[in-house]
Amino acid sequence: MGIFKHLFLTAVVTIVLGAPQEVSYIRYFQTEDDLLRGVEMKPVEARNAPHIEALYNHLDQLVNKITLGNDEMITEQEMYEYRENGTLWKRVIADGDGNIKRMFVYGDEEMSAVFISLVFPHRNSADFDERTTIYEYNSDGRVWRYQFLSLDHTALGQIEFDFFEEGLVKEERWTDLLAGQTVRLFTYRFNPISRDYTMIERDVRGQEVSTVGIKLPQNFLTSGTAGGVEEIGFGNRLEESSEIIEDILLKKAEGWSPSDAIGHLADPKLFSSPDLIYMKTGDILKVTLIAVTEEYVRFLFTGDRDVLTLPLTGVSEIERRDGEVIYPVIYR
Repeated sequence: MGIFKHLFLTAVVTIVLGAPQEVSYIRYFQTEDDLLRGVEMKPVEARNAPHIEALYNHLDQLVNKITLGNDEMITEQEMYEYRENGTLWKRVIADGDGNIKRMFVYGDEEMSAVFISLVFPHRNSADFDERTTIYEYNSDGRVWRYQFLSLDHTALGQIEFDFFEEGLVKEERWTDLLAGQTVRLFTYRFNPISRDYTMIERDVRGQEVSTVGIKLPQNFLTSGTAGGVEEIGFGNRLEESSEIIEDILLKKAEGWSPSDAIGHLADPKLFSSPDLIYMKTGDILKVTLIAVTEEYVRFLFTGDRDVLTLPLTGVSEIERRDGEVIYPVIYR
């Protein structure tokens, strides 16, 4: 029974890990300690008893570890992905229903690279080559904390998020755990009626140093209501708005004035136009982008509430509604 549910959960966790890894054989263990020591149990002994199913690929690498209880229901699952040189790249922990609770990324990783460059600019980047980044997910599937650990598992820092009830980010706090202080703090204000969404950046003393905001497009809102006010249907769609706000902050730091492009930013066509995904098959998808990672793109079709995930292997180009090509990334 466990292996059949495993196949379903593999499809769920594939969204994070990428392509599912082929399983060549299964071994059974009574406890975690037995797995580490290589003390197996026979399949007939595992039947109707708590046990661990360890699934391996043709390279004898552990790709999935399933923990089952007395009723043969899965209580926890771990998925593993490896680099071409055989070293472990990612480990994902999910509950019995396939809800991802935690993901570990070993070595180079985008969020940790940004954090390190800002918080430890004078340190040799090679000092962090063997780092670990931990993604922690809440019950809604959103990342609520990134943790950054050194090779010896010393906690270097973290980024934590708090959310409004609508799912939008309420606070973003960057903490240098070695120094024990907050190094970046962003607080957000949201008006669900006007759809004004404002980000306030504060310094280490909590003093306001910068404020920037946007008006969220109408299609961010669902037809549902909460307290007489339309509610946000998918907080994850905020990722695109956060990207716009962050882009504005970076431009301001370079001396750019918002008035230089106010006509472009205020153009209602900017938010009524769709994002475009160009498929290698020649098809063009008109969508609302949610997120683009190194492995997949997440989006919604206009008027649809279902979030879809598409591997980038079938995508030739992704163009944001403002005309910027965000995939593939071309470095100039």
